[in-house]
Amino acid sequence: MRWLALVLGALLLAAPARAADAAGAQVLEHKGRWESGYGAQFYNVVGRLKNTSGHELRYVKLRIEALDEHGNVVARTDTYNESAEALAVPDLNPRELLESGKVKPLPVDAEERFRGSFLKEETPAFTDYRVKVIETPEVTPMKVIETREAPPRSPSE
Repeated sequence: MRWLALVLGALLLAAPARAADAAGAQVLEHKGRWESGYGAQFYNVVGRLKNTSGHELRYVKLRIEALDEHGNVVARTDTYNESAEALAVPDLNPRELLESGKVKPLPVDAEERFRGSFLKEETPAFTDYRVKVIETPEVTPMKVIETREAPPRSPSE
């Protein structure tokens, strides 16, 4: 019986986070401008967001889209709230980062910064951009499963 509780507990921990409605976070402000550094030019978008979900979020994933003069998307990049930026690093495993606790959850009503950029040499001409919240998974509370203890063994066992 005890092993069943352990197996169920492990399954609960391994279950993926539920993606909440993307409306679980609100972009409060953002600004974009051309910058240069390290021999490259890039369009840098920085802003602030707020957790409006009513519960802790594992992270907030955003999509920044570059738009041409007709409003068509010509480039896009995905980014995360500041505490979760490591999830966008290609050489790191996002699942391992989340399971290790290295990505701190975003508390209810907390505000945090975000940033994303487009390299000029890799991006078609654009006249505007937009920022969308695309994922706001809820922190899944750990469930404690209680089991009855086995009766004490007799001295002869």
